Amino acid sequence: MNEKSLKQLGEFGMIAHLQRRLAVRNGVCVGIGDDSAVLDALSCPVVTCDCLIEDVHFRRDWITPRQLGRKALAVNLSDIAAMKARPVAAFVTLALSARDDLEFVEELYAGLENVAREYDFTIAGGDTSRSSGGLTLSITLVGESGAPVLRSGAQDGDVLLVTGTLGDSAAGLALLQNPESARELEDATRDYLLARHLEPTPRLREISSLADGVIHAALDLSDGLAGDACHISKSSALDLHIETARIPISPQCVRAAQTLEHRVLDWALGGGEDYELLLCVAPHDVDVVTQTIADATGTKVTAIGRCIASKNEPRVFFLNADGTREAAKSWTHF
Repeated sequence: MNEKSLKQLGEFGMIAHLQRRLAVRNGVCVGIGDDSAVLDALSCPVVTCDCLIEDVHFRRDWITPRQLGRKALAVNLSDIAAMKARPVAAFVTLALSARDDLEFVEELYAGLENVAREYDFTIAGGDTSRSSGGLTLSITLVGESGAPVLRSGAQDGDVLLVTGTLGDSAAGLALLQNPESARELEDATRDYLLARHLEPTPRLREISSLADGVIHAALDLSDGLAGDACHISKSSALDLHIETARIPISPQCVRAAQTLEHRVLDWALGGGEDYELLLCVAPHDVDVVTQTIADATGTKVTAIGRCIASKNEPRVFFLNADGTREAAKSWTHF
């Protein structure tokens, strides 16, 4: 039990309390405790930010504080991975609700620090405030890349590769929304899908294992393959042809879809929050990329389609096994 409450500690006491729990790692000279953090000079800085809002991106009864901290950083690390960058420093803005206590904050930061330790970067600062509503957690992550990979770099003829499997996170969310149906699944299946939703793994090690220049374009699949692929198509001015029969789907996801009577392909195409990587690679580099990632991390990489020169406005098309094709639509939060 903590001897002091958040009210007794106050904002600056809480910062000092957290400072003792957070390590300063490679790339950071001064972390939490000053007006600003001090970073080593970065040759090519890469910056991303993301936020998680209570009852929009997460529910308290579905996720632990430690899982929430881990997921919040994983979301940002996935963006850094898509740029083929290494993380250096994270800045955490935390708006606490009236229900939050010191134990909650400690557990949240334990989740953040576990990820920072795992991927060798520093929780270097941020801001804290009181929220009149629910909790808001916003993170800005600074990284460094020798050769950033952009969405605009895809080339005509490139093969589309995807890491891991798609639809698992959406299946995990569906199980949380349908607890009675979730109980019909084996524990191992249910636990796997819940972990994929609540504790995603950023594919940082996967892309870091590759030589610079071998990936022409990339992005992380946060909003679903159907929407995210459109960003590469538009940025690179190419059509993307994706074969739905080739999309990797886990057997656990298939079993959940059968139990919940849901079309599994809908989860894979539009479910979102898988945080896998979509990569554009020259045909002659496909074997090297898939084998290198498999050897380095054990993660399977699957070829699912191609980049094709566009005759009109660039589009993403899903090619079905029956010979039909459908145009994809991009996702928007609004």
